[in-house]
Amino acid sequence: MTVEQEIADYLRNYPDTQVVEILIADINGIFRGKQVPVDALGKIAMGEVYFPITTSFLTTNGANAELTLDEFGSDPDRRCQMVAGTLKPVPWALRPTAQVMIETLDEDGTAFFANPRTVMNRVLASLSEMGLTPVVAFEYEFFLFEMNSQPPQPLAPPNGMPRAKDANCYNLDVYKDFEPLLAEIEQAALAQGINVTNFVCEYGNGQFEVNLNHSPDAMQACDEAMMLKRVIRGVAHRHGLLASFMAKPLYDEVGNGLHAHVSLLDDTGQNIFAADDGEERLKHALGGLLETMPAATPFFAPNANSYRRFDAEWFAPVVRNWGENNRRLSLRLPMSDLANRRFEHRVSGADASPYLVLAAILAGAHRGLVEKFDPGPPLGEFDLIDFKDVLPSRWKKSLDTLRADTVFIDYFGGRFVELYLQVKESEEEEFHCAVTAADYDQYLRVL
Repeated sequence: MTVEQEIADYLRNYPDTQVVEILIADINGIFRGKQVPVDALGKIAMGEVYFPITTSFLTTNGANAELTLDEFGSDPDRRCQMVAGTLKPVPWALRPTAQVMIETLDEDGTAFFANPRTVMNRVLASLSEMGLTPVVAFEYEFFLFEMNSQPPQPLAPPNGMPRAKDANCYNLDVYKDFEPLLAEIEQAALAQGINVTNFVCEYGNGQFEVNLNHSPDAMQACDEAMMLKRVIRGVAHRHGLLASFMAKPLYDEVGNGLHAHVSLLDDTGQNIFAADDGEERLKHALGGLLETMPAATPFFAPNANSYRRFDAEWFAPVVRNWGENNRRLSLRLPMSDLANRRFEHRVSGADASPYLVLAAILAGAHRGLVEKFDPGPPLGEFDLIDFKDVLPSRWKKSLDTLRADTVFIDYFGGRFVELYLQVKESEEEEFHCAVTAADYDQYLRVL
């Protein structure tokens, strides 16, 4: 189906649409964009929409990164094209609204190197050359907070029931307290074609987990992950609430993770991890993931707060390890039948770009399959962590690890890796220089 036909079909189904929200996914896992009248869909279809070249690689707070100004300080416009299949209704909007994803094109009309989707396509091409197709399912954790509370306060039950303190993990009574809101989120997701499989009360007070169905289209899985975050935040905001995917929003609570379940299909559609040599190839993929994990950490943990989540007491992976059915591990092999044999990658925070997270995961798996890496011995279901091979535990150390790496230059492109480092190093320097409330609490009186 052409984008022109997609637009015509949409307007036939939603003739009252008044405005369209144009969305660009950036390297931070944030949608940037603007709202335009519905008649702009014609220009969108013809690729006559323009955005500043830096839109996809602004800092998290939406500024131009200091280290990118020499090359991109003039910030010229670039033409953008519609991402097919992303024209969807916005059920939580105050007036009839549509949304559509676009991505930046370079001067020659090719995909711009700094688009996260461009990076994903580079990695998918490497797997395609081996005749492999990833099947992916994301799991997001998020908190619901009272609006205008800082530090944030977990949401009290809307039905007037007493607040349930502590984790209440998998507590169906607590789930029922929030069921109308969660059901509205689910319905909004379904209206956008996002296949949500379930919600559960997670380990934190006011924390929930939402699962997406497995998809053999890795790019679509990332698109839907981005859109799902927007759905959850949009519906919550409509109810005067804050839904946060911040990696560690509360000091004394568990953080928010983004877990990815991944298997690989061969050119006949069979799971390679279920074949006669499946366990060997699975171990090779795991070995590659472990080998590349330190350098990939800036993609899994993209800001200062991300590293506060790395606390083993709260089930956040801090060590390169793997094993069967153990949630303390970075790479977990879930219980499943042979046909669904897969790994669960548990390192990333919910604050990361799903495109870059999955691209880093698939790059690691590909490298392991090519180089036949050995992941070492697995840990068992109840084994504890020895903390001998920890991931980079601070933002600066993590960025330095990526800067010293050469593997991701091959997979992501050297120009993208350098640009990503410039953006994140600019953010890290700004964060390091900021004088925080913690500084005043610790030092103002006593020094």
